[in-house]
Amino acid sequence: MSAIKVPAHAWIVPGSLAIAERPGGGGRSHRVARRNAEMAWWHEQGVRTIVSAMRSRHALTEYARLGYGTRWFPLKDAVQARGEIPHLADEVARLIAREPGAVLVHCDRVSEWLAAIDAAIRLRLGLAADVDTALAQAEADGMPVGDLARELLDPGSVLPPAA
Repeated sequence: MSAIKVPAHAWIVPGSLAIAERPGGGGRSHRVARRNAEMAWWHEQGVRTIVSAMRSRHALTEYARLGYGTRWFPLKDAVQARGEIPHLADEVARLIAREPGAVLVHCDRVSEWLAAIDAAIRLRLGLAADVDTALAQAEADGMPVGDLARELLDPGSVLPPAA
């Protein structure tokens, strides 16, 4: 494979769970050739399942055709996303516990939406004790954190159940 620019990403759980912008780039900057190269790169990293939080089903059929497992949690607006992100985090926790290979979670591009997803997954997996810590970790991953990321998180629904 020819050298590619490594996609913007962070490993939340090294070797098991990554978060990134959409393979191939987001929005109008998306390029099919770049997506194909990045998909090969993700496969080399051990990714076998892709969880998309994009509003549309863009590329899900292509991911499946390439042999990836797929899940889709369309985040459409802040109100809907606040209720959907906990379900996404639950499914990611289930996938990394039960499915072979690593999981890639993506939105269209690196944004506060992705920061909220990063933080919610950290909370669900017990990798952060509270929302502020989880968002600080997402920010350390290179995600932009602001009022929207905080608004998208409902601490009561993303924290793991008490043991």
